[in-house]
Amino acid sequence: MARNKLVEERVKALVAELLAEEEAEGLPSKGENINDIEEAMVRIGDMVAREFGVQKLAAYMSRPPEDPQCPRCGHAGEHQGERTRHAITRRGEVPLTEAKYRCPKCRRLFFPSDRRVGT
Repeated sequence: MARNKLVEERVKALVAELLAEEEAEGLPSKGENINDIEEAMVRIGDMVAREFGVQKLAAYMSRPPEDPQCPRCGHAGEHQGERTRHAITRRGEVPLTEAKYRCPKCRRLFFPSDRRVGT
């Protein structure tokens, strides 16, 4: 609960800063209405959510899997670099970089992160 309160306070401070910058730049325009404000709310909320996902997934995916094994035969995999793909979220696409492995026995590529992120 204390963590949520801290995040809420930081968000309030950031929003106040952004609104002060808008005002200093002569924004918003006098013709702005409630629909314009709501559209900005949604747009900013989506940007925050996407950036949170980008950074949280990057930190999560940077932790290498322990002893990656081939899902077909269970043999230990050999690291073959990384691949980047995009995960589709409710707030848009976020890039996902994951380790790629090759099974020397099956000679197939596999991605241990598929099981970790639920894809």
